[in-house]
Amino acid sequence: MEYDELPYAKAKAMAVKVLEDGYGDAVVLKDERGWYVLYYFYGFQAPPPAALPHWMEGPKSDLAEVRSPYEMKRFLEEHGELDYLNDVD
Repeated sequence: MEYDELPYAKAKAMAVKVLEDGYGDAVVLKDERGWYVLYYFYGFQAPPPAALPHWMEGPKSDLAEVRSPYEMKRFLEEHGELDYLNDVD
């Protein structure tokens, strides 16, 4: 399975680090190629366990290159991507 197809619960179980803010969750994974970040934009709510990532970055060579969910959301908006924010209620 490719990282961009990982459901949230499985990705979180494999995570090296998880960044959470009011815009979503960034699940950080590491393999032999580098660091990968899966972004799940659900605001303050936890993503559903079966949710697929809205966006993926990687491989990155350094953990310091990982953006927070807020930073990634702003980056996507600045580059014309749709507003990703899902409501699980």
